[in-house]
This record gives sequence, C-alpha cells and structure tokens, in this order.
Amino acid sequence: MKNKKAIIIVNSVTMTRVIGTFILPFISIKICPAELVIYVGLLLLTDAIDGLLARRLKASTVFGSILDATADKLLGIACLAVLSQRYPIMLLPILTETIITIINLRGAIGGATTESSFLGKIKTWVLGLGIVLGFATIYVNGIISGINSSTIIGKYLIAFFENLATNQDIVMAIIASITVGAGIIVACDYQHKVKIEMKNAADEGFVLKKMVLKSKKDLLYALFDEEYYQKTKGIPLAKKIGEFKNEKNN
Repeated sequence: MKNKKAIIIVNSVTMTRVIGTFILPFISIKICPAELVIYVGLLLLTDAIDGLLARRLKASTVFGSILDATADKLLGIACLAVLSQRYPIMLLPILTETIITIINLRGAIGGATTESSFLGKIKTWVLGLGIVLGFATIYVNGIISGINSSTIIGKYLIAFFENLATNQDIVMAIIASITVGAGIIVACDYQHKVKIEMKNAADEGFVLKKMVLKSKKDLLYALFDEEYYQKTKGIPLAKKIGEFKNEKNN
C-alpha cells in the first residue's frame, strides 16, 4: 500500500468527524452556545479538509470515500436531530437525507455507482451552512452575551444576531425549506442516475447473488490503494470490492 502514512492521516481526519458526531449530543449540553456553534462548524470543516488532504497527498482510497460519505450522513442527521428538539420542522431534512441514503444503498446493491454528483456536493454545503445557521439561531441569546459590544465588528454581529432572535421561527422555517428543497432535487437526480445504471448493470449480467468479496489481500488493495481508486472511478462499488462467480468461471 503506497502513501500509507498519508492515507492514515486523511482517514484520521475523517474519523474525527465520526467520533465528534457520536459525542455531539453530550457536548451540546456541556458547552456554551457559542462554543457549540464553533464545534459544529469545525466538524463540518473537516469534510473539506480531508478531501483537500486526500488530493494533495494523493491519498484518495475506496475506503476513504466510503468513510467520508458515512461521516457526512451521520453528522448531518445528528445535527438535524439536535435542532429538531427545539424546532420539529428540522425533522423534514432528516427525512430527505434518509431517502438519499436509501437510494444510494439500493444503487450500490444493484450495481450502480455511488459517487457524489456535483448537485450532491452543493447540497452538502447548503445543508452544512443551514445547520450552522440553525444552531446560531437557536442559541442566539447565548451567542450575543459572548460578543464584545465595544468593537465595531461586535456591534454589527450583535445587530445581526438580534435580528435572528427576533425572527427565529421564520429563519428556521427558511432553513428547513431550503435544505429540504436541495435534498429533494438531489434525491431525484440520484434516483434517475441509479435507475439507469442499475438497468445497464442488469443488461451486462450483474447479479448480486453471484458476487463474493475479494480475497483478503485483494480486498485490502482495493480498499486502501490510491492508484486502484483512481483507476476504478465510475465503476460500481460492488465490482470494486467483489468478484463474480460467473466471471471467475469464464
């Protein structure tokens, strides 16, 4: 496995997002509102950091892409769940995120690719910004109390957050509407893509029941080799990590 250290570094950054997600419910009741918004923002920022590091260090792998996608979904749903405790309307984006996950899982099982599309990446950033703004809106009074009002920037920030405090219900409704709308667009895009790719896979003789995982050595290579990841872009995940009995017998 080439670039072993770089791959470990990149996946470690992604794992901080996973671990940070699992402790989020406990963190949310232990730290002040401003710190919580910063904490969530830093977790979301790791999504950009691990991607940048993976490209710069040439450490992109199949395992890393799976871990990254899983971390994104877990963090998004966990944050929305925390927000929904105060504003149940935030359960709606959880529904769209769940639908997208089901579509991708169905596609992976059916022989479709599961790589994020351009629209999917935009949706991720829209959701991330919505989550940060949602936390800032809910905990706005605590944030205002922590801002230094003696500076010009502080005065502008206080004015901004006071406006949020006055219109909390409207702001949260707008956040929910935008994130749900983005989720629906991406879900439709993925469903269309998955439907076509599953049909093509079936026409090519893809049968999940005939798939077996690669041998341990080959599986480790497939999961953690950067060159293999680059060579197999656009190939269904099942074919990346599995072998097919009918192909073996030919």
